[in-house]
Amino acid sequence: MALHENADRMRGRQGNLNGLQTRGDLDSAMAPLKEEERICRQRGNLDELSFILSNQATILRARGDLDGALALLKEQESICRQLDNLDGLQAALGNQAGVLQARGDLAEAMTLHKQEEEICRQLSNFEGLVISLMNQVVALVRMGRSQEALRLTEEAHRLATTHGYKGLATQIEALLRSARGG
Repeated sequence: MALHENADRMRGRQGNLNGLQTRGDLDSAMAPLKEEERICRQRGNLDELSFILSNQATILRARGDLDGALALLKEQESICRQLDNLDGLQAALGNQAGVLQARGDLAEAMTLHKQEEEICRQLSNFEGLVISLMNQVVALVRMGRSQEALRLTEEAHRLATTHGYKGLATQIEALLRSARGG
């Protein structure tokens, strides 16, 4: 199957899964992913398996199964490292950090967010970098480290503005006004 056909198929599948998740039909959303996982493992298609594991983790997180989601995201991380897929790796690390934050493991989440940040900088993935910085801000605020949070918020705003991410910049401006008491 041609690469673009595979990407189109995955986008279509993702749209179907998002619709099921939106309606709260998580079991129906998971069933086709389990079948896709089986096929990918059988064929040794690690690239698509990584994508499927991420989607499964999203569903498990929505169900409240944070440990299950984390296990899948760690497997995704391992696959991305094996394939030297830095873009997938930064996503896997960021998603793991999000699960850890939801569990209250803020220090461990920050460690993963810092790794994600480093990869985003290396790849010049400015949108991912802004999102990583803002996720770090959330953790820092929860940890009572408001000065660090403000510094990262300012950097995220500068990056979002410089690189044309207007929606992100607008969201960050509201946070900055609030943080500065205005």
